Amino acid sequence: MDRKLHVHFMGIGGSGMAPIAVIAKKSGFEVSGCDCNEASYYSEALRESGIEIKKGHSSDHLEGVDILAVTPAVFDINPNHPEIMEARKRNILMTWQEFMGKYLHKDKFLVAVAGTHGKSTTTVLAGLTLEAGGLDPIVEAGTIYKPWGGGFRIADSKYFVCEADEFNCNFLNYSPSLIILNNIEMDHPEFFKDFTEFKAAFKNFIINIKHPGTLVVNEESQGVRDVLLDMKNWLQENKVKVIGYYLKDKFDFPFSDEYKGEILSFAEDGVSFDVQGTNFKDSFKLGLLGAHNVSNSLGVLSAAIELGVNLEAVKDAFEKYKGIGRRTELAGEEKGIKVFDDYGHHPTAIAAVLDTFKTTYPNQKIYAIVEPHQISRLKLFPNEFVGALNKADEAIVTKTYVGREINKNLEPVDMNSIISKVDDGKAAYIEEFDKVADRISLKAKQGDIIIVFGAGNSYKLTKLIIERLKNR
Repeated sequence: MDRKLHVHFMGIGGSGMAPIAVIAKKSGFEVSGCDCNEASYYSEALRESGIEIKKGHSSDHLEGVDILAVTPAVFDINPNHPEIMEARKRNILMTWQEFMGKYLHKDKFLVAVAGTHGKSTTTVLAGLTLEAGGLDPIVEAGTIYKPWGGGFRIADSKYFVCEADEFNCNFLNYSPSLIILNNIEMDHPEFFKDFTEFKAAFKNFIINIKHPGTLVVNEESQGVRDVLLDMKNWLQENKVKVIGYYLKDKFDFPFSDEYKGEILSFAEDGVSFDVQGTNFKDSFKLGLLGAHNVSNSLGVLSAAIELGVNLEAVKDAFEKYKGIGRRTELAGEEKGIKVFDDYGHHPTAIAAVLDTFKTTYPNQKIYAIVEPHQISRLKLFPNEFVGALNKADEAIVTKTYVGREINKNLEPVDMNSIISKVDDGKAAYIEEFDKVADRISLKAKQGDIIIVFGAGNSYKLTKLIIERLKNR
C-alpha cells in the first residue's frame, strides 16, 4: 500500500464513512474531510483521531488530493457539485466503499456482515468475539461503539470485519472470505425496483466470495431461503461451505453445519439461551435485549467456531456486549422515565424493538416516537408501518426525513391517513420536534419508557425530550 496517498472524504460525518476515514488515517493515509454539518453524531470520534472537518463542499478541497471518496447518496443529492465534477475530471472519484474494498481490504481475511437488519450490531459483536478469541481484527461498522470511541477497531491483523451494505450495491466492492447473512427483506425502494432485483444484488455479493469461502446464513429468513435455492448448484459447484442457524423454523437445505438456538429467559440485562450444534450443546447469555439479537448472535457464533475461536471466549464476549450507539441505547433517565434512542427506520426493525420492550417490560407503558425515513419507504410499507406503531401503547410520528430523495420531487405521503389506521386512535402526527418534545414530556409518567426511532435527525429529538423532562 502506498502510505502517502491523500484521501479526502466528502460527507465525512456519515455513519459509514466516518469509521473508514479513521481506519484510513490509522493505516497511514493522509486524510481530510468535509461535510455540510460540522457537527454530527460521529464528529467527535473523527476529531479525536486528528481529522479536520471542513464545513461545506468546495473543489478547493481537492488541492493535493489523490482520491475523493464520497458517500453514494451524493450522486442523488448533488451529482453536479463542483467538488464532484472536478474529481471526475481528474479521475480520482470513488465511493468510500470502493476505497475500502480496493485499499483497506487488500490482503485481508474479510468477514463481511450483510442483511437488511442488524448489520452494525452484528458487526461489532463479531469483532469483539474475534478479539476475545485472540484474532485481533480490524473492524468497521456504521455506528458508535463507545469502548472503541467510534465505529472502528484498529489493529495490525490479517482479519478485517466489516459491515456490508446493500444500498447502491455497495457491498459488490468487497470480496469476503466469510459472509454472515442476517436476513434478506425488501428495502431501499429508492434504488431497487423490486424484491427480485434486491435479492439479485445479494446473489452477486455471494458470488464475490473468495473461493472456497464460507457462507453463514439465517435460515429462517424467507429472502435468504429464496437465494439459497436459486444458488444451490453454484454453491455446491464452487465448494462454498454453507452454515445455517435458526431459532424455530429449520430450512431443508444441505448445510455443512447447523446451529439451533433456544431462548430460555429474557431479563433487563440480556437474554439467556442454549445452542445445539453438530458436536456440542452449550448455554450462553447475550448482554442485549430481543430475540432478533439472539438470532444475529447465532451467526456470529457460527463464524467464530469456523475460525477456531474457543467457546469460552465467545461466551465472554456475548455476555459483556451491551450494544452500540443508537440501537436501543439508553440515552437518559429523568423523573423515573427512561428514554431510548434507536436507529430503526424499517417497520420490521421498529416492530422487533417494540416487541422486545413489551416482553422485557410487560407492566410499563411504552411510547414510540418515530421519524419516518424517506418517502419511498413509507409508500412501500404503509400497512407494515401501521402494524409497527400498533405495538406501542402510544405513538407519535414526526415529519418524514427525506434524505437522499430531496431532489426526486416525490409526492409526500398523507401521514394523517396512515395514522388514522392505527388502533384506538393511539397515534398522533406532530411534525415539529419542539412540539413532540413538549407533548411527550407532559404525558409521560414515572416508570414509562420512551423510544425514539429514526435514521435521520431523530437523535436530536431524543436529546430534546431528555432536556424537557429534566426541566419539567
